[in-house]
Amino acid sequence: MQSWAIAPSNTGGRPSAQKRPKKDTAGADPLFATLLVHTAKQTLFNAARVREHDAVLQHVIILPGTHPVWASLQQCGKQFATQVKNQPSADIGSPHLHKWAALIATLGSLTLTEPQKVQFTEHAQTMDSPQKLAQSVFVCKLSKAWIKDTFKLTISLATDMEAIAQLVCTVLTANGGTRKFGIPPRSSQERDIAKILVDMGEFSNP
Repeated sequence: MQSWAIAPSNTGGRPSAQKRPKKDTAGADPLFATLLVHTAKQTLFNAARVREHDAVLQHVIILPGTHPVWASLQQCGKQFATQVKNQPSADIGSPHLHKWAALIATLGSLTLTEPQKVQFTEHAQTMDSPQKLAQSVFVCKLSKAWIKDTFKLTISLATDMEAIAQLVCTVLTANGGTRKFGIPPRSSQERDIAKILVDMGEFSNP
């Protein structure tokens, strides 16, 4: 075991959380109230599992709003919205594939080492069609981050594309991005549901 790891112990540790007394639910349909409680608990369980899976399957980079990748992907989204009005989406593919292509093109224009240039060029040459790209690029999206004027780039690729995924993260980190690791925090909806269940005496908030 590594020196930093906490060794398992059969004694001591954090005491068991105490549930609050349950609130009186007189007047409510008992079966319906029970169903709502179980549904809320299952929702929290599912949300926690999804966040764990995201931490394993996705790469997340936080970018400032002035980053060229942000501008490129924003413009790509607008162009896709215009193009899809005149052409069936089945022909042009999913918008995330076009954003991936825009991402690769933008990164290729940054200051890179020669091996990095070669790797990006070789990958770009394999992007024959959105249909082919869809088999290996599963997620490429840009969304607002928690901190003002920052954005979250999320990508998820097939295992045989892990090398290019790591290259994207390396180049972005070297050019103003911040890579995020670990399980994402709970959403505001998760926190609200947990608080309601705690107040009802049905849940021990960790």
